[in-house]
Amino acid sequence: MDAHNVYLVNNDKPVVVCCGDSITHGHIGYDWVGNLRKNDDSKIYINAGINADLTWNLNQRIDDIIKHNPDYVTILIGTNDAIGSQPVKLIQDYYIQTKNLPKVPSIEWFEEQIEIFVKEIKEKTSAKIAITTLPWLGEQEDASIMNVIKSYNKIIKAIAVKYDLFILDLFSKFKEQIDSNDSIPYTTSELRRLRGLRAVVLYYIFGWSWTKIGEKYKLQLLCDHIHLNEKGGFLMQTLVKEFLSK
Repeated sequence: MDAHNVYLVNNDKPVVVCCGDSITHGHIGYDWVGNLRKNDDSKIYINAGINADLTWNLNQRIDDIIKHNPDYVTILIGTNDAIGSQPVKLIQDYYIQTKNLPKVPSIEWFEEQIEIFVKEIKEKTSAKIAITTLPWLGEQEDASIMNVIKSYNKIIKAIAVKYDLFILDLFSKFKEQIDSNDSIPYTTSELRRLRGLRAVVLYYIFGWSWTKIGEKYKLQLLCDHIHLNEKGGFLMQTLVKEFLSK
């Protein structure tokens, strides 16, 4: 049930729209939106996640979110902004070309775009809104990419305060759960895409769990250094359930 193709008619259930990228889309990694839908028929869950989207892309399809007149909106976006902001031309070109970006990703552009998105949702809906801190990239907290993620999360937390949003602190949940640091490090390189492709093949063709796939890299909560495995996805699912119960 994706945001673009769904049109609600005579619906009397609360509507939850989950906005984001592939971590929300759930085709690579644990489908936490689908599992919420499966286990709770008291609400309508609409998936507004699209693979590889940056925050700018999310803004281009904001009408597909607003049209559902949501009662709840969850936001988990920025991982691709963070990856694309790294000075790796191959990765930057990938995002510019495949996502039709008007400029090279940067943290400043992310900050601008996430505020635009939040303001629009607040102005055009009456939804309760929850914004999520970005999960880890890889599972080594001392890796340089983690400083990037922390910088993006500072912006997310500031937006939450400024606009009185609920904060779902997925990053901190990762910190609570990861008890070792011997995983294969994350790298912003072509390996990023190859690991994702490998995960898809192993899951959909060979029937591996996302958790088993991540074990090759000694990952506890991720399957390919970016996307959530069952354990990581359950953390996100639990945070959203708590938000919906408020």
